[in-house]
Amino acid sequence: MAVYLVAYQIDEENFENQDYDDLVEALEEYDGYCQVFDNMWFVCSDASADDVHEDLVQHFYDGDYVFITKIGKNYRGFLPDSVVDWFNENT
Repeated sequence: MAVYLVAYQIDEENFENQDYDDLVEALEEYDGYCQVFDNMWFVCSDASADDVHEDLVQHFYDGDYVFITKIGKNYRGFLPDSVVDWFNENT
């Protein structure tokens, strides 16, 4: 199973006028998930990045941005211990 990074930026006007609860629910429906930052998640899926995008894009609005990529163990950075633990268990 692959781990995908899902990062997004919500348009400020959309944030004030739209409901994104369905986006969070969709992210939490994956086989595994971890919210890294407010607008960045890891999700586990056997699907392709295209399929994950198609699943999630319906929850965004004009002016929002989303980036999805498959990731692996070749990474560097500082993240909370709980996120690193989740990542190591799922990759």
